[in-house]
Amino acid sequence: MKKQLVVVGNGMAGARVVEEILARGGADLFEITMFGEEPYGNYSRLMLSHVLSGEESVADIFLNSLPWYQANNITLHAGVRVDRIDKFSRHVFAADGRVVQYDHLIIATGSRPYLPSMEGLYSPSGTLRRGIFTFRNMEDTRRIMKFAGLGQRSDEQSRAVVVGGGFSGLAAARGLRAAGMDVRVVHSGSHLMSAQLGPDDAAILRRSVEALGIRVHRGSRTTAIRGSDRITGVGLNDQPDLDCDMVVLAAGKRPKVDVAVVSGLAVERGIVVDDHMRVLDEEGIHAVGECAQHRGEVYGQLAPVWEQAAVLADQLTGVDWRSMYLGSSVLCPQPPVACVTGIPVNPVR
Repeated sequence: MKKQLVVVGNGMAGARVVEEILARGGADLFEITMFGEEPYGNYSRLMLSHVLSGEESVADIFLNSLPWYQANNITLHAGVRVDRIDKFSRHVFAADGRVVQYDHLIIATGSRPYLPSMEGLYSPSGTLRRGIFTFRNMEDTRRIMKFAGLGQRSDEQSRAVVVGGGFSGLAAARGLRAAGMDVRVVHSGSHLMSAQLGPDDAAILRRSVEALGIRVHRGSRTTAIRGSDRITGVGLNDQPDLDCDMVVLAAGKRPKVDVAVVSGLAVERGIVVDDHMRVLDEEGIHAVGECAQHRGEVYGQLAPVWEQAAVLADQLTGVDWRSMYLGSSVLCPQPPVACVTGIPVNPVR
C-alpha cells in the first residue's frame, strides 16, 4: 500500500522535492498531497523581475502549471494554508477545515519579507501604506505593476526607491528600470549582495547596475517614509531625502516558521533539521528550503534548495540511504554574472 506524503508549501522548494521524488519512482511509493498558500501552480520567483519589466508574461514563468499536478496524480490544494500539525496523530489541519493524514510530512513554507523599522511605513489599520510594497511573490508583482501603471505606461508614478541591495532588491530595481521608471537602490551594507559577494566583485556588479541607469546609495539606512496622503520620498540617516512615488521593500527575508512553532517543532531561526533533512527529534517530518535551519545555517539561495531536495528524495524513496546534506557554499561564481537575473555583468575591472 502506498504511503501518504504531504507537502506543506508549493513554492520552488516544495515542488522541487516532489519532482525529485517522482524522478526516483516515488509515484509507486506515495500518494502525494500538496498545500500552497498561493492559488496557482509553482512558478519561478527569480523571473518576477521579468514580469515587472514586461519581458515575460505571468504564464511564461510557471515551472509547474496546474495540469502538471493532475498528470502526476498529485492532489494540490492551491490557495489553502496549513495552520497546525498534530505530530502525534500525524495529521495536518488546513485553514479551510480540511484535515489530512500523513505518513511522511515535508515542510517547505519558504520565507517572508523582512520589514525594516522606519517612520511612516504603516497605515492606521496596520497594513503597509498605499505605494509601499514588498517584492516576494506574484501578488506583490501585480500590485506594483497596477500602482505604477506598468504595461500601460503612466507618468504619474514614475519614481521608485528600492530598499535593499541583495538579490531581490536588485531584481526589483532591474525590472522597474527596464519598464521605464526612475529607480534608486538604498543599501545599508558597504557593497551590494554582501552575503554572496566580496567587495571586488560587488564593485563590478555595482558598475553594471549603474550602467542600466539605476542609482545606488550604499551605506545608507532608510529612516522614514515621507508624505501624508501619498508617498513623496524616503528619509535617510546620512543623506538628503530621496524623492519618489513608491517604495519597494526588499531588505532581506525571514524563515516562515509559524506552523512549526504552533505545532511544537524545533525552531531557532528556522526549523532545525539534521543531515537527512529530518526535523530534530521528529519521526516522519522533514523541512527543506528557506524555512529550514541546517547546522546553524539558513540558506536563501536556490542551489542549496536543489541539493537539499535531492538528499531528501534519496532518503524518502530509499534510493540512497547514505545520502546526506552537508551544507552549501553561499558564494556566487566568478564573475557574478549568474547571480542577478537579467543584469549583464562586465567582468572588466
